[in-house]
Amino acid sequence: MKERTDNTAAGGLVQMQYEGLAPIYDYVMRHVDYGEWVGYVHDLFNRFDGLPKHLVDLACGTGNATMTFHDLGYRVSGVDASEHMIDVARQKAAVAGLDIQFTTDDLRSLAGLGPFDGAVCLYDSFNYLMSLAEIDSALEAINRVLEPSSLFIFDVCTENNSLRYFGDNHGSEAGDGFTYTRHSYYDRAERLQMNSFDIRFDGESAHHLETHTQRIYPHDAIVARVEVSPFELLATYDGFSFRRGSEDSDRVHFVLRSPAESL
Repeated sequence: MKERTDNTAAGGLVQMQYEGLAPIYDYVMRHVDYGEWVGYVHDLFNRFDGLPKHLVDLACGTGNATMTFHDLGYRVSGVDASEHMIDVARQKAAVAGLDIQFTTDDLRSLAGLGPFDGAVCLYDSFNYLMSLAEIDSALEAINRVLEPSSLFIFDVCTENNSLRYFGDNHGSEAGDGFTYTRHSYYDRAERLQMNSFDIRFDGESAHHLETHTQRIYPHDAIVARVEVSPFELLATYDGFSFRRGSEDSDRVHFVLRSPAESL
């Protein structure tokens, strides 16, 4: 989702989400094992006999998972709402010599895309949908770009995850040509998880302030939205396992199937 950040600090910038974060995103997220993540999703596709011929990676960010799917032999396209993230993804794919189409579009519309016979939306990107109505819109849009009987796999982080890892944490790091501070915190009353960044690039006097907000939904609330969507809910799994997902999970993976053509 594209949002603007409110910022009145001296020397700061009011800007689009990810404008400052996109160039350093891969550094910030270097701890993520995308190979493990994609391998698990690949196993889910196989588990439900739904290995796609043309996969779309929704909210693909800088394309790390997209390119990992490509390395596994998938024909894959990437979509993200942030032009800045997509620009980084395109640059990385070009350097690697990979033929991957990256498109800028909103998860709630996806106008003119597809058809695909498989879709993923990974790393709790669904948590950036700020209301149940936005979840409904996203599920409707995703169904429209899928062929009949296609699998859609997404994951969400839970309140258990937010309480465990995002209580009220401060940190700072320096990379090649930049420094940043990060404040992660969870508003339990509003069920909002927030990550605020102050990013400074060498040679620039201004700094980039961004706050990225996720809504943490009860497990059963998401199940309820899926059940009234066009999709069939095939399974929910506790993070990276084949145990049933629940409110006690840190992360829940949802496996859905789009309706058969006869429906």
